[in-house]
Amino acid sequence: MLAAAMGLTVFLVDDEGQILRLLTRVLTRAGHTVITAEDGDEALNVWAQHADAIDVMLLDVVIPPHGGVEVLDEVLERRPDLPFMLISGEQIDESLRARVEAAQGSFLRKPFHPDTVLEAIAQATSNDSASA
Repeated sequence: MLAAAMGLTVFLVDDEGQILRLLTRVLTRAGHTVITAEDGDEALNVWAQHADAIDVMLLDVVIPPHGGVEVLDEVLERRPDLPFMLISGEQIDESLRARVEAAQGSFLRKPFHPDTVLEAIAQATSNDSASA
């Protein structure tokens, strides 16, 4: 098992309040700072204010009113090297999977254990620092 990365600023975007609260609690207990947004508009506003401080992003694919992919496109335009994970309860289509893999992102399929999120963050940020 990977050691959890410590002290990261995690941008968490999910429209399900229960998941947002659970992951915020898990990530905070693991020593991370968490910035949250509950929809696409809020995500874009928060991103505009905090883009340079964010170390990794967890983004639900299905969020109103803009889908997660639209938010992701905006984020990667400014920070193409940002480690990220898309979260979805649905199967991801192959074209989206290919785009995400090309951008060095990954997927987390709901439901997942909170430790899986910590491991995915450690892996994503480890890959990021190894390639820097």
